[in-house]
Amino acid sequence: MDVPRIIIAGTSSRAGKTVISLGIMRALRNLGYEVQPFKVGPDFIDPSYHHFAAGRRSRNLDSYMMPPEAIRECLVRCSRGADIAVIEGTMGLYDSHDAVDAKGSTAEVSRILRSPVVLVANVERISRTAAAFVMGYRVFDPEVEIAGVVLNRVGNPRHAYKARTAVERLAGLRVFGTVPRREDMFIRERHLGLVPAYEREALEEQLDRLGEIVARHLDLEGVVQAAMEAPEVDAEPSGLFTPREPRVRVGVAMDRAFTFYYQDNLDALIASGAHLVPIDMMEASSLPQVDALYIGGGFPEVMAEELERNRTLREQVRTALEEGMPCYAECGGLMYLGRSIVTREGEEYEMVGFLPIRTKMHRRFQALGYVRCVAEMGTPICSAGDELVGHEFHYSEVVPEGRLRLAYRVTRGKGVDGRRDGILMENTLASYLHVHVLSHPAMPANFVHTIEKFK
Repeated sequence: MDVPRIIIAGTSSRAGKTVISLGIMRALRNLGYEVQPFKVGPDFIDPSYHHFAAGRRSRNLDSYMMPPEAIRECLVRCSRGADIAVIEGTMGLYDSHDAVDAKGSTAEVSRILRSPVVLVANVERISRTAAAFVMGYRVFDPEVEIAGVVLNRVGNPRHAYKARTAVERLAGLRVFGTVPRREDMFIRERHLGLVPAYEREALEEQLDRLGEIVARHLDLEGVVQAAMEAPEVDAEPSGLFTPREPRVRVGVAMDRAFTFYYQDNLDALIASGAHLVPIDMMEASSLPQVDALYIGGGFPEVMAEELERNRTLREQVRTALEEGMPCYAECGGLMYLGRSIVTREGEEYEMVGFLPIRTKMHRRFQALGYVRCVAEMGTPICSAGDELVGHEFHYSEVVPEGRLRLAYRVTRGKGVDGRRDGILMENTLASYLHVHVLSHPAMPANFVHTIEKFK
């Protein structure tokens, strides 16, 4: 299939690839292009911004969690009806899960998709050196096609001219534009990364401003032309997303506290026969008529007071789970199902009280990175013996207040206690592990089957 596509990669984290990516998405949308956004890596927050910038749901492409054929299938499936796919990279272009192997890197995704790359380079306080800087990225992996660079955070027109001239003449790379250093091109951050887009006020105005800045300083026609020159992508369709008639109702926590969901997970659940019912865990006056619950990650510690205040819903959730209603909870969902959350300031807020745990927030990461687990018993989403590959990213620590039945043996990562993850109680599975359906395709069908048995 012909999918015009471009990857916006950074020389490093904080080089400016997210704001440049958002600006390109919004600028192209304002020009009348139908833009399909993607994000390399397991990130949840950047895709939420992509959705608002492009007007289409963003998808994750991760070569550690997903096989190459799944990455190609996702690109083709989700780009239908779009004029161009804009793919934001992760970290630096060549950064991956370890020091040598490329798995999980933006570069590997570019090779899998045969996608050209626009490299965003922070040239603050360098000019001629910028040529040597970007030349290293060009020659490091000859299979990665760097179509050109964006020189970000230039100080003034003279600085922009010197850096551009050096890169074009000495490194032989096309410069798509130079973007000045501006305070209004930064996005407020929180301990897990960028503040989720759903919390931002005046977001549309900021995205329009980014679009205007990018349109003014970048050769957008050149970027589009590079995307148009990408070769066709061969991909086999996946039966995971073939629609089926809904057979069960799954309540999904969707509010300011719980926003971390892979869109493909939700789509695959729907295709497997689930009708999804959004629930605002802070505002809902009662638990709707559902057969199961799916509680993703997010920031329950930030919204802990509001979650505690909704005692009626918390009690109804606890009763439903005690009566055997299936539930799948990830990270923030695990925290919500415990007895309480203790904030970094030492304040404690009551939660559902179903799991015999408290979760305590810390000022430093407790876990960050890819995870591999082996299920040692059946769960609502997997069978004994299955390997699950995913990601964990949290500042909280589980403090057990009773005996925990842990379903997963962790072979890479930390999990709940450094060795195990996946708290299993009744028909509820709660873990720190974020699983993408394209890394464990049996997940949605297993969950729907569990729900049908409960019904």
